[in-house]
Amino acid sequence: MHWLGRPPYLKWAAVTILVIVAFAWDASERATEPFPFAARTIARGQVLEPDDIEWRDVPSGTLSLPGLTEVSAAVAIVAGDPIVPSLLAPKSSLPRGWWAVPMALPLGTTQGMRVRLVFVDGTSVEGTVVQPAEEDSLGLASDGLVAVDGVSADAVALAAANGDLVVLFEP
Repeated sequence: MHWLGRPPYLKWAAVTILVIVAFAWDASERATEPFPFAARTIARGQVLEPDDIEWRDVPSGTLSLPGLTEVSAAVAIVAGDPIVPSLLAPKSSLPRGWWAVPMALPLGTTQGMRVRLVFVDGTSVEGTVVQPAEEDSLGLASDGLVAVDGVSADAVALAAANGDLVVLFEP
């Protein structure tokens, strides 16, 4: 007769211990640390302000804390996303009176890099990369932005629009 067999005391004890351990784990306080999240959508190239950041507690050691002083968004950051170092770039410090001109840039350029812009007649102008070109998931490169002084901005913009400009940079 089956109903006269021994009750499964060991199984009951194992389940009871497992439930107690799970409850203790859930009730224990794990170490957390504050981490920055985007409080609103941040456009690419926008300088991060204190109002753009919302601090939330995350488990310690989960993410590496970025430096948040004098930085801008290297890519668009959606509201609610964690702000990690790979999403940030140093803030550009351009002289007053300079203009940013969109143009095709080599993929090896980075923000703040000095470049030489050579016209078809052989003359050249110095510039600073404000926003480097990026490659999308299909392998297509987007235009970047190069800041030049106000005197030569018109000539650079016209040459860039016509494709008559060569960008030189030192890797």
